[in-house]
Amino acid sequence: MLIFSQENKFMKKIFTLTTVCCILLVAACSKEAAVPAVPANTASAITTNHYIGEHFGGGIIFYINRGGQHGIIAAEDDLEEPAVWAYTDTITHAIAANPGTGAINTQRIFQVQGDPVDAPEDYAALEIKEYAVNGFSDWFLPSKDELNEMFLHKDLIGRFKPYAYWSSTEVNISKAWFQNFGNGQQVKSLKIYSYGLRPVRYF
Repeated sequence: MLIFSQENKFMKKIFTLTTVCCILLVAACSKEAAVPAVPANTASAITTNHYIGEHFGGGIIFYINRGGQHGIIAAEDDLEEPAVWAYTDTITHAIAANPGTGAINTQRIFQVQGDPVDAPEDYAALEIKEYAVNGFSDWFLPSKDELNEMFLHKDLIGRFKPYAYWSSTEVNISKAWFQNFGNGQQVKSLKIYSYGLRPVRYF
C-alpha cells in the first residue's frame, strides 16, 4: 500500500505539472493572438497606392481620393484646337461642379447637343468624347472643381498654356465656367467662345 500511495502521489504531481504547463501555454498563445497581425496583402496595398504627378492610365494623376486607389488623370497634352462649349443657347443640366462629376456632365451635354452634322466643328464635350490616346478612350471634359485641381497641379502635369480652359459645368442657358490658367481665375463665359481643352479620365 505504501508503494502504491507513493506512485499515486507521483502521478498526481505529474498531472498537476502538466495542467499548469497547458494553462501557461494557452495564456501565451492568447497574448500572441491579441497582437494585431500585419495583413498578408498590406505590402501590395502600399505599393499600389497612387500619387499626384504619377504617370498612369494614359496620362498624369492630379487628384486622388482618400483611399489612394482611385482618382483623376489628365491627358499629357491639350487637344490641338480650342472649341466652343455650345453653338446655340441650350440647357443641358450639366451643372455639377465637384470632383467626380465631370464624366456625368460630359454625358449630359452630349445627350442634349448630340453630334450635329451641320456644325462648323465639334463642340468641346464632343471633341473630348471622341478623343483616344495610349489605348484609352473614356476621356471627358473636367467639371469646374476638377479643372481647378488641374490648375493647382499644373506644374506637375505640364504643357498648359496661360489661357482659358473650358470646364463641363454649365451656368445657365448661355454660359458655362472656364478657368484662366494664367492667374487661376474661374469665370462665367458665353458658350459660343472657343477655349482650350484638356481631357481627363477616372481610374
